[in-house]
Amino acid sequence: MKFTWRKFFYLFIALGSVVILVASYLMYLIRAVPESYEKELSRPPVVHQEPVQELLEKVDDIHEDIRFGADLDYEFTQDQLNAWLATQLTSSSEIALPSGIENPRVVLRPRQQTLYFTLEASKFSSAISIELGMKLAEQPNAVELKLQSIHAGKLPISLKRVFDEIESAMDRSGVNFQWKPGTDRTVAIVQIPSKVRVKRERELTVTALEFLQGKVRVTAEVD
Repeated sequence: MKFTWRKFFYLFIALGSVVILVASYLMYLIRAVPESYEKELSRPPVVHQEPVQELLEKVDDIHEDIRFGADLDYEFTQDQLNAWLATQLTSSSEIALPSGIENPRVVLRPRQQTLYFTLEASKFSSAISIELGMKLAEQPNAVELKLQSIHAGKLPISLKRVFDEIESAMDRSGVNFQWKPGTDRTVAIVQIPSKVRVKRERELTVTALEFLQGKVRVTAEVD
């Protein structure tokens, strides 16, 4: 069959249309906002007032318990944590977010937890969701985090592509972080400081980390 310039032109138009459609669909996937994250972002500021006050009071209680050597047994709700993230984690706070990362939120479930945040780039923004499972590690005062999936909007991202960024972010934050051997960098171990100082130095040993629907319970022995 003779391949004329007219047929070539039509083929070029068809291929160009396919490329545009694919690119548009990918942008739709990247810009999509998960329903759970959108629900958290839509909460008005007044909703956060009571939960964040409850959390700050618990932090004060923990401070006093450590000061007097009392063991810790506290429960934090998803609403309290997200209220703190929405109202206390600002550009002027002591804990600063990395450049380009905004509006972090969490969703807590028994077997899986989700960290959400918005990635703001020069030409687009995307809602990032990281699905993971957290539990106490075998070694004392350490948390094991198993990365399950990462999405930009609805588009899955290869876990291996973000491992270097995770390592770099942990290093900048001064977090004692390492990958668990033999897991191909899908399971991380984060060490919790065992020595805390409130008036005097005390030993702290985390004894339980339990995730329930919409909340997390933490217990620790203080010596």
